[in-house]
Amino acid sequence: MAMRPALARRIRRKTKKNSRFKTSDDPDMTPLINCIFLLLVFFMVATTFLNTKGLSVDLPGGQGSDSSRASKDINIVIDENGSVQVNGENASDGDLAKKIGTIVKNDKIKNVIIEAHRSVPHQRVVNVVDVARGEGIEAVAFAKSAEG
Repeated sequence: MAMRPALARRIRRKTKKNSRFKTSDDPDMTPLINCIFLLLVFFMVATTFLNTKGLSVDLPGGQGSDSSRASKDINIVIDENGSVQVNGENASDGDLAKKIGTIVKNDKIKNVIIEAHRSVPHQRVVNVVDVARGEGIEAVAFAKSAEG
């Protein structure tokens, strides 16, 4: 019987080297995956998708753009000198708002097509758009200038 306790001691020594909990050389990916999911949830919640009310703008098409315009629109042409024509009639800066306003009231038109020459500064076009918006215009479209 003395032999058996010695055998039991040898077995215990061998098992102490190999502990009950085995360790792995591979890194544990669980904390990394948890962090990624938390970041994903955070950005999904923090990001808000708001539809800001802005100006509806239709840009001109590329080649082969049709120059026919609907009769329901106010046509504004800005030539290379910066002078403005509203539906074919010349309009000064002070007179522009009044002309657009009367067309909007009489014909109930809410759309404008602006055709500006390439050499016209953007500030001039934006000023005309601002005047038109001030008179109740809801949508602005830009047409390709025929001069190039």
